[in-house]
Amino acid sequence: MPLASSADLDLCFQNEAPDSLVLKHSTRCALSSMAKSRLEKKKDDRLTYFIVDVIKNRDISDLLASRSGVRHESPQAFLIHGGKVIEVKSHLAINAAEFSKSVDSLSQTQN
Repeated sequence: MPLASSADLDLCFQNEAPDSLVLKHSTRCALSSMAKSRLEKKKDDRLTYFIVDVIKNRDISDLLASRSGVRHESPQAFLIHGGKVIEVKSHLAINAAEFSKSVDSLSQTQN
């Protein structure tokens, strides 16, 4: 789902929001396309997926960097739980299985 406004981003940071994975993606970057493809192939049904097009929506990308306190990179993926950034990966470290393991850990700590 595209994340194209500050209101969209606000939804991700609400305390009661479902767990989300936000990918900052550049359509001009092969590495970013590879990261996007890897995430799409191994989607975790427990996560809601959002994409920020860093070229079309640079203001939203910058707002995400500001809210999370994490310097902008692209590609970059943010795991958000309970309205807080739990994990951030960039470039080749973006791995669907690793994010799923993090969600597993979050589920175990809530039980």
